[in-house]
Amino acid sequence: MNYICTWLCADKKGEESVFFQTGEVSSSQKHQNIYWRCILLFYVTSKRFNKQEKHLLFTNVQQLPVVDGINVKAVLTDLEVEVIHTDFKYKTPNGYFGSFQNQFYEFSILEYISKNNRHETDNYLIVDSDCIFIKPARHLFNAALPLGFISFEDPVKPDYVINGLSRNDLKTIYQELLGTEINEIPSYHLGEFLLCSVANIQKIYADFEQLWPQLLERNDKGLMKFNEEAHTLSYLYFKNGFRASTDASFMRRIWTNPVFYREVRIADKELILWHLPSEKTFGIKTLYNLFFHKSTNYGLSINDQKYINLVQKAVSVPRLSFRMRLKYFAVSYYKALKKRFKKLPVVKKLSK
Repeated sequence: MNYICTWLCADKKGEESVFFQTGEVSSSQKHQNIYWRCILLFYVTSKRFNKQEKHLLFTNVQQLPVVDGINVKAVLTDLEVEVIHTDFKYKTPNGYFGSFQNQFYEFSILEYISKNNRHETDNYLIVDSDCIFIKPARHLFNAALPLGFISFEDPVKPDYVINGLSRNDLKTIYQELLGTEINEIPSYHLGEFLLCSVANIQKIYADFEQLWPQLLERNDKGLMKFNEEAHTLSYLYFKNGFRASTDASFMRRIWTNPVFYREVRIADKELILWHLPSEKTFGIKTLYNLFFHKSTNYGLSINDQKYINLVQKAVSVPRLSFRMRLKYFAVSYYKALKKRFKKLPVVKKLSK
């Protein structure tokens, strides 16, 4: 059985992390609703192409919300998405790292799979919710079949720092953890994508169980440690001899907003899966409104070619229209000004 999964881990008040794309406090319902919209759109795009695969949602939220008048639980049931509730077990202590701390929830997911699925040849595709399917996932699963694994790297330079660590830093930490020198600068794997067999998930999670207390100890001592799930997965893959695929035809992290950074390729039209971090409040929201508020049957009745055209236009891949350029600049600068305004000191008027 092949599984397609995404997840939402809701931060509690007092346990917030920084999420740059939303601009909202991560414990707020406003922030979480952005991700619920992504989740609903994710499953609609997947169900269009992936009718034989089983769909799962992992979350620590016990009571699924109503978002924009839409009952999330009812829609997921309608789309045949099984909801699996699991606690966020691997929380980092205060001061560990400021951003994306609930990303370690992915290891609670791996723990659940490792302990509850004994079919070692089953495969799990676990991706971030701000992803959209453009083609069927079967080609990805077929590519992963020989090893029960496939992953992709971010081809950054060795000294480029991502979330507090460079690839050179990763090499230093790997050597200290493994107690031996290594002869290569390790890859930085994309944390938003995981495709593994159950057998390999069991290996990775078993290694993570040993690694977790080491990370906490290194933090206590002020040593370099893995700050987020991609650092951690990269190490676990390396330890198990897994290497990133060099096939560029499957998926990619696509940056679309020209205000900050735009890196879009014509070849992106041929991919299976688009990860669109900048589109949570732009194109993803547009498609969500279209399929959930303006279409029947969640837009699944629209033929595939029309669907592709709608998606490409909404998220400006591969072409950026003048209208979309204006929208990016108007909304992005409005958010920046709003954020700056919130930081201005409040002057209280003194009554006589």
